[in-house]
Amino acid sequence: MLMRMCLVTCLILGSVNKSNADVITGWNFNSVTPDANTTTGTNAASVGTGTASVIGGTTATFATGAGTIGGTDNSGWNVTTWAAQGTGSGTRGVQFTASTAGFTNITLDMDLRMSGTVSRFFQLQATSDGSTYSDVSGGVATGPTALNNNAAATMSSSGLIQIQSASGGQQFAEGFRYSFATNSLFENNANFGFRLLAVFDPVNGSNYISSNAGTTAAYSTGGTFRLDNISISGVPEPTSIALLSVAGVAGLAASYRRRKAKKSAAV
Repeated sequence: MLMRMCLVTCLILGSVNKSNADVITGWNFNSVTPDANTTTGTNAASVGTGTASVIGGTTATFATGAGTIGGTDNSGWNVTTWAAQGTGSGTRGVQFTASTAGFTNITLDMDLRMSGTVSRFFQLQATSDGSTYSDVSGGVATGPTALNNNAAATMSSSGLIQIQSASGGQQFAEGFRYSFATNSLFENNANFGFRLLAVFDPVNGSNYISSNAGTTAAYSTGGTFRLDNISISGVPEPTSIALLSVAGVAGLAASYRRRKAKKSAAV
C-alpha cells in the first residue's frame, strides 16, 4: 500500500512541470460595466492584479479593440503624443506591472496595432526590481498569429517589435508572444514589470520612421499605438504542490501504521 501511495506521489510531482500556463494578470481594456461603446474602457486589470500606465508624456484613450472579444464593447488602449522627430528614443510608451510570485516560465502575450504615422519600431523591456528596465534577451519571440492587413509584423528575441501597417484602415497584428528563458529573474518575482517604448529606426539610429511609409517625413507625434489582450502568464511553482503531496503521503502512512498496530494488538 505504501508503495502505491509513493507511486501516486511521484506521478503527481512528475506532472507538475507539465502543467499548462495560467494567466497571472491580464488586461482587455473593456468597460467594467458593458456599455456597447468602444471609446470607453478601463486600464484596470481584467484578470488578477496589476497596473497599466502611460509613461514619458504619452496620453491614452480607448478605441476599437482586436478580434471580436467583447462584441460591441470591445475596446483597445489607444496611445499617442510621441516625442518629436529625432528626440527621446526609448522614453515614451506604456508600462505594465504585476507580481509573478509563485510562477515560473513567464510569458507575455499581446495584440498590437499601429497607425500609419506612428513609429514603426517599439522595444520590449522588462524589470526584475521594479525600477530598472532593460531590453529583454535570452527568450523566445513569436510574431503574430494573425497578421490581418499589415504588410509585416515581427518581434526579435531581443524584443524589437516592428509593424508595417496598411496604407488605410489599419488593423491589429494579433498574437505576439515573448517567452522569457527558464529560471530567469522574472520568475517568482513580486517586482516584475515590462514596457513597450517607441524607438528610432535601428538602421539609421537617429530618427523615427513611420509605420506605413517607412519614412522620417511621414512620422507624426500624433500617430497611435493601440494595444489589446495583454497578458502575463506562468506555470505554478511545484513547491507547494509537492509539500501537500508529501504531507498527504505521510498522513496516509501514519494512518496505515496505526491500523496495522491495532490489528496486531487484537490478534
